[in-house]
Amino acid sequence: MIFKSQSVLALGIILLIAITLITPYYGSTDIGDYSDVAKYFAGDYAAKIRSSHSYLLGYLHVPFLAWMKSFFIFKITSLLFLAFLVYSVYVLSGRDKRALWLIVFSPVVWYMAPWINPIQLASIFLLWAYAFIVRYREEHAIRWLVYSGLLVGLGWAVWDTILYFGVILGLVFLYDRKISHGTFFIVAIILGLLPRLLLDQYLFGFPFYTTIKTFISGFVNLSGGIYSQAYGHTPHTLRTLLPFLLAIPVLFWRLYHPRFFSQEKRSMIFLSISLLLLLTNPQIRYLLALTPVMILIANKYTTPQLFKIHLWFSALILVLFVMPYALQIFFTMNHQIYGAEFSGVAQEGLSLTPGHLDRTLEDDLSLLAQEYPDKTFVVGNGPDDYQVLAHYYWGIHVKEFVSIQDYQLVLRNESVLYTKRFEPEPRIAERRQFWIEGGLKKNEHDNTDYKSIEYGLSLNEPLKLESFSVVKKYNLLYLSKKVKA
Repeated sequence: MIFKSQSVLALGIILLIAITLITPYYGSTDIGDYSDVAKYFAGDYAAKIRSSHSYLLGYLHVPFLAWMKSFFIFKITSLLFLAFLVYSVYVLSGRDKRALWLIVFSPVVWYMAPWINPIQLASIFLLWAYAFIVRYREEHAIRWLVYSGLLVGLGWAVWDTILYFGVILGLVFLYDRKISHGTFFIVAIILGLLPRLLLDQYLFGFPFYTTIKTFISGFVNLSGGIYSQAYGHTPHTLRTLLPFLLAIPVLFWRLYHPRFFSQEKRSMIFLSISLLLLLTNPQIRYLLALTPVMILIANKYTTPQLFKIHLWFSALILVLFVMPYALQIFFTMNHQIYGAEFSGVAQEGLSLTPGHLDRTLEDDLSLLAQEYPDKTFVVGNGPDDYQVLAHYYWGIHVKEFVSIQDYQLVLRNESVLYTKRFEPEPRIAERRQFWIEGGLKKNEHDNTDYKSIEYGLSLNEPLKLESFSVVKKYNLLYLSKKVKA
């Protein structure tokens, strides 16, 4: 029986690795913010870089990407991070094999395995930060609190959302402790953040550059983004909430029984508030940060029967989550170049097309570079479509892909993308009045000669720029040339 169990566990792990490495899917949200950073600093990115998140994860991958000339390295590191996360749960559970089974067959682990994302690494830091702060409560030793803060800071260094979890963790576990203990925790967080602060100082001349920029971008996103098109986060519909809820370990809900809740009060408050936070933007990937803690606690109170039920249910959800990855080995899903995952299919339905759009685009770009070498192209019609071309082009014969947004800003002699002004109006005859204003704008230190650009590119439709006319149609790309007046 033990041999059979070990065989099934090993088979599951092998299958997880195989699907992750074989599927062409790398994620469909924010992947450019990490993969393109690595490609840019490796010298293989034919565009200006734009990331709304920490540069640290991408920067750490630079030597490997420069060597491999492929994003495949991100799949390898994702599997390594998840392997350490799984092992961490096993160790923290007292080497309980049930906990090992629960985390290995957790749907969110399989869901996140192919993704280019910092959540896999940040989840390790959060799990151990939680374990150390619990130990601090048990042993009253400051060193465990300091370790916890350092790990929260390291998690924040690669993924900003960890800061929210860290604040909740600190408030729940420290609210009845001395203020000095909270100070130790905060100082430790800042120390853990140092790798990011030092990188930002080196790249931007300001240690909090990406931290502030990320939170500004998040605020702008809440109001519909810099393009003012729609609410920037995941909509709250049954089709978005159901996949999110299915990813939560079933055994976790049992912990709300008063008998269990009272024994794990602080941990359950931490998890409950964190879940409420995630429900403001319900995306399956975020749950990877909380699932290991949920499993650690739920495993303490499960029974053999509930354990089997949970595994069968997890296996069913796991199959649903992984099915899109398996299908994309052979097909393009929902006409998306980056691919699609389960929650996207739940929202938009399923359509399959033979072949792979990403490879077709790579072929188009390769041929374009041969026929029009060393040219600068303005890319539309979306403001960030240039990122797609720069992401998939590997070569040295394209001078630069330029965003249509930047091109139009230069032609209009503008630079500001978004501004917000706070200016309270005094109700009395006060002589002075203050205001606070901030926003996002195009980098004014830009050496690109926009007015001399002669060629334009667009995906699936002609370029919508005055004075540009289509001269050639590739499989996915339209090539346009500027018509001289």
